[in-house]
Amino acid sequence: MKNVCALSIVMTASSPISTTTAPSLTPVPVPRWDLTVPLWLALAIAAVATVILYIFFLPFQGTYLGQLLLNRGWTQPVAVFFAWTVLVFTILKAIALFQQTPSLRQIWIPANYPFTAMRDILQLQQTLAQRRTLLPNRCARVLGAFLSSGQREIAVEAAAEDSGSAAAATDASYTIPRVLVWAIPLLGFIGTVVGISQAVSGFSSFLETAQDVNQIKEGIGGVTTGLAVAFDTTLVALVLSVLVMIPMVIIERWENKLLLQIDTYINDQLLPRLPVTNMTAGVDGEPLQQVIQETIRTALPTEEKLQKLLENLNQLALTVIRDRQQFVATLEERQQQSIEQFERLVTQIQHSQRELRAQVNQEQTAIAQELRQQSQYMAQLLAESDRTLQQRLQLLETLNQALQALADTGNLQLLLDRLNDTLGHLQPVLRQLAQPRRMMLVEQPGSLEGGDRPL
Repeated sequence: MKNVCALSIVMTASSPISTTTAPSLTPVPVPRWDLTVPLWLALAIAAVATVILYIFFLPFQGTYLGQLLLNRGWTQPVAVFFAWTVLVFTILKAIALFQQTPSLRQIWIPANYPFTAMRDILQLQQTLAQRRTLLPNRCARVLGAFLSSGQREIAVEAAAEDSGSAAAATDASYTIPRVLVWAIPLLGFIGTVVGISQAVSGFSSFLETAQDVNQIKEGIGGVTTGLAVAFDTTLVALVLSVLVMIPMVIIERWENKLLLQIDTYINDQLLPRLPVTNMTAGVDGEPLQQVIQETIRTALPTEEKLQKLLENLNQLALTVIRDRQQFVATLEERQQQSIEQFERLVTQIQHSQRELRAQVNQEQTAIAQELRQQSQYMAQLLAESDRTLQQRLQLLETLNQALQALADTGNLQLLLDRLNDTLGHLQPVLRQLAQPRRMMLVEQPGSLEGGDRPL
């Protein structure tokens, strides 16, 4: 490229016509576009959708789904909100991709369009800059770089820079949704741990105050119900994670494929058709071509100069081929990085699932051991209750005997009351007999005294 520039300078210096320049051609500034979705919009829509979902399930609170959403702790609404956020983000991304997909089937650069004059390239750049899709935007930016520099290498570098920026923006836009997808099952396991701890602690405190076998049975039923409630949070979280992760991965691969198709279009349809020249910015190609032809005719270059020119052209062709290979290698490296990131994501998810499965197994083992200990403790309580019951039965037998004795005593008291009533009836007779009489008594005195003794 440097040799070609030097040759051009020598030719223009040897000809008086070479000082003629064309009017300046300024490209239209084109801002860089990407497929970034506003996260605040996804959060707002997700919050509204979560509220509507819970309001919808309020009348169905007695159903199984209503119980899962409304009566399983604070982790359920948060997990549902995270799932809605990822789902809304995926839907917005899908809408943006649907809007961009038809542009790939359109012919933005005709096959017979001339790229010899800078005015034609400027007109094409202005036409593409007015479009509102990603492919013509990228093409307009590449043409703008070529018009500003006049060098094809600068246009290749601009295309590579736009490709890297688009890939980086795409990868960065999925950072928060990936974090939310990882956080949903973690919330489910947090709810499980909280529910298990509450169930076990409540059962322990219940056993300390329980005194009846039926109460202990009710306590065991409450513990099993609490454990079922605790594992429901993990069930809902895992289902939500799977439901939102699969569409998000599909949309991410679709977006990467779209960007790769755009890069391929620019690499195959635009960059090879740009003229290989070292013109300064704003110089038309037709006057310059006339100047070069006139200079060649007047200067009559020697065979050595022609050979040198051919060598320079060969070097320039090699440079273009090397730039193209570098551009293709960059694209392949980007694609390989995306594949490796996806594989790392899958590996991390599998590792997290294995760790969570091991943690759940440990929790289940600890719960089984705790239940075994509580069952042994309950057996001891039942044995003590049996002994207490036997003692109470012995006391009841003793009480029955005492009551029987009291009943016998009550019959004796009734006999005494009857004797007292009889003596009460005999007292008037005794008083009459106690009065002085003139008659001689035939009865012995001891009979009356013996009758008074019971009184």
